Amino acid sequence: MSTCEISVIIPCLDEEATVGVCIAKALASIQTLGVSGEVVVVDNGSQDRSAAVASGAGARVVTCPRRGYGAAIKHGIAAAQGRFLFMGDADDTYDFRQLPLLMALLRDGADLAMGSRLRGGLRPGAMPWLHRWVGTPVLTALLNRFYGTRISDVNCGMRGFTREAVQRMDLQCDGMEFASEMVVKAARHGLRIDEVPLDYHPSPKARKPKLRAFRDGWRHLRFILVLAPQWLFVTPGLVLTVAGLILSVVLFTGSPEIFHIPLGLSAALFASALALVGLQVAFFGVFAEALTISWGFGGGHALSRWLQRNFTLEKGLLAGGLVVLLGLGLGSVTVARLLEVSRQGAPVNVPVTKLAIASVDCLLLGIQIVFASFLLSLFEFVAPRDER
Repeated sequence: MSTCEISVIIPCLDEEATVGVCIAKALASIQTLGVSGEVVVVDNGSQDRSAAVASGAGARVVTCPRRGYGAAIKHGIAAAQGRFLFMGDADDTYDFRQLPLLMALLRDGADLAMGSRLRGGLRPGAMPWLHRWVGTPVLTALLNRFYGTRISDVNCGMRGFTREAVQRMDLQCDGMEFASEMVVKAARHGLRIDEVPLDYHPSPKARKPKLRAFRDGWRHLRFILVLAPQWLFVTPGLVLTVAGLILSVVLFTGSPEIFHIPLGLSAALFASALALVGLQVAFFGVFAEALTISWGFGGGHALSRWLQRNFTLEKGLLAGGLVVLLGLGLGSVTVARLLEVSRQGAPVNVPVTKLAIASVDCLLLGIQIVFASFLLSLFEFVAPRDER
C-alpha cells in the first residue's frame, strides 16, 4: 500500500514552456507541508517536449489517449496514489505554491476544496472580459441557485479533494464541463464544499488558447441544466399548468374580455393546450429526477424528497382515475346539452363547446397522470412501503 499523502495532478497539452515551473512550485508546496507527495503530469497528446520537460522536473508522466480536459483529470486520478488529490493547469496561471491553502480546508473536513479567482488575486489580463463579467458569474449563480451551493467561481481549475469524495462523485465528463460536474455531483451527494481565494495570472502571450468560450460555456450550462430537472422542467411546467387551469376556469365560469375583446373558444383552446403542455413538461422533470437518482447523482432536491415520502403507484392511479371520472362526468353532461341544443336547431353553442373542451381536458390530464405513474414506478424510484 502506498504511503503517499498528496498527489498533484496536472493535465498537459503542449505546455513545455510552463509545465516545469508548475511542477517546481507543486513540489515546493509538498515540501512546505512536510508530507510525502507526488506530481502526476497527464500528457494529453502533446506535440512538443512537454512530457520530457515534466519528467526532467521531477514529475511522474502518464499518457492519456483520450483527448479532453476531463478525460485527462480522470486519467490522472486513476494513476495517482495520494490520499489527498489536487488539480491545476500546466500554463502557470495558477500558483501551485498556494496548495497549502486548499490542504488546510481538506484537513478541516472539506470533501472538495475550491479555489476562487474572483475573490482572490485576479491579475490584470488574466481573464477575458466576457468570462469575468458574464460567463463565470452566470454559470456560478445558476449552479448555486439550482444545487444550493455557495461558491463564487465554478470554473476555477485549481481545487483539491479527498480520494473518498471523488470515488463517490463517479465523474464521467471528458470535456471542460468536468469542472461543473465535480461541483454538481459533490452537492447532490451532500459532500462538504469549501472555498478559498487564490491568485490567477495571465497565461504566456505566445500560448495558443485551448478554451473555446461559447462552445465550452454551453457545455457547462447544458450540464448544469440537465441535472436540475426541478428547475428545467418541473417549475416552468407547473407554472404553465396552473396558468392554463386558472384561465380555463375563468373562461368556463364567465365571459371575460381584454381591451373590450371577448375571450371565446380560441382562448379556451389556448388555455387547454397550456395546461396539457405544462403538465407534460412537469412530468418530464419527474422522470428526469428519478433517472438522475437511479444514475447515482444523489437526491437532494425537494421534488425527490417529496416523491420518496409520498409517491406510490396506487396513489398515482387513484389521482389519475378521479380526474378521468371527472372528465367522463363532464362529457356526459356535454352530450346531454348537445342533444338539447340540436333539438333547438342552434348551429353553435359556445357554453356547450367550452364544456366539451373542459371534458376533454380532464380526460387527457387524467390519462397522463395514470400512465406517468406507471412509468415512474418502472424506475423503482420509491422503495416499497414495507422497506420505509
